[in-house]
Amino acid sequence: MSRVTERELDPEAVRLGATIRALREAHGLNMAQLAALIGLSRPYVNNVELGIKRASPRMCRSVADTLGVPLAALTVAGYERIRELA
Repeated sequence: MSRVTERELDPEAVRLGATIRALREAHGLNMAQLAALIGLSRPYVNNVELGIKRASPRMCRSVADTLGVPLAALTVAGYERIRELA
């Protein structure tokens, strides 16, 4: 099996994965801790954070609930900028 190259990655999956990682780190959790809290494996969370796998709606809801952030903080591109304008 060949490794996925950056060109083959879905930009939205990459953005969502980076957002999950940033929020996880901001909450002081490592990947294994977040995975355990949301009931998924660490390798799966790793693949989502790298944009290799796309986070399911259920995973997004679990992450948002676990971290105590609105679902939009994960799913809406530019959410922080939008909030600043409101």
